Amino acid sequence: MNIRGSHLKKIAVKLGYEIREGKKHILVVGRSGLLTTIPRGRIKAGTLRGILRAFGISDEDLVRLL
Repeated sequence: MNIRGSHLKKIAVKLGYEIREGKKHILVVGRSGLLTTIPRGRIKAGTLRGILRAFGISDEDLVRLL
């Protein structure tokens, strides 16, 4: 699956997280502070798993939210 940072940014917004734009990363902020960072460009498999874990969603949820 070819997932880009922009796709994960849209999902974070759908999940209700605040987004802050950096030069190289997208910062995802939750109620308690910084939740995770998303690199711009193509996301590697291990990075994607970590981001999904931080969001609290599964691979199936990812497909549904895209």
